[in-house]
Amino acid sequence: MAVTKTEDKAQDDFATEITQMVESSVFQGERDEFSFMIQKYAEKSQTAEDEGWKLVTRQIVETLPAHLKEGIIVCSLEKINQEGPCRNAAENNLEVLTITPGDNFPCITFPTFYPYLDFILRAGPVDICHMKKTFKVEGSLSLIEAVQQFKENRVQNVSGTILVFAKISLCKGDVAIKLHEFEKEIEVA
Repeated sequence: MAVTKTEDKAQDDFATEITQMVESSVFQGERDEFSFMIQKYAEKSQTAEDEGWKLVTRQIVETLPAHLKEGIIVCSLEKINQEGPCRNAAENNLEVLTITPGDNFPCITFPTFYPYLDFILRAGPVDICHMKKTFKVEGSLSLIEAVQQFKENRVQNVSGTILVFAKISLCKGDVAIKLHEFEKEIEVA
């Protein structure tokens, strides 16, 4: 499946936010949480631990945006389906519902979700070490100008412009440390 420019734009928007997150002093203060992997990366590549830290942060910036994009949309679909305009569209067997700025579609608080990243260090086919870090994502979205596609009387996909408010935290046992929050218009396909 070919990736469209809109999908790249959404991915870039989330990557920009994650880059800001990993560069923040709050995230830098959580470096010890990743120390095991930082040390292993540095040992394997025979470099300083700063290089291991760069590998960890680069993996977060490259991987977490896709989890955010997918999680926000998928977790919001159930709530979007419950809204009046969507229920009416489903009852009338519409295939597509277009939301425009004047429609006052309500803000949707999406269910909290927990994307995780696996940090794996390999030597050939063997895993030397593995570390899993879980993030907590909370927030809401508003459909600004969007098209909702229905299948079997349920919204299956949302595309267009959405306003996303999200708070990202790092899970440390039972505690979640807030790392970053943002509000941004995103183009999704």
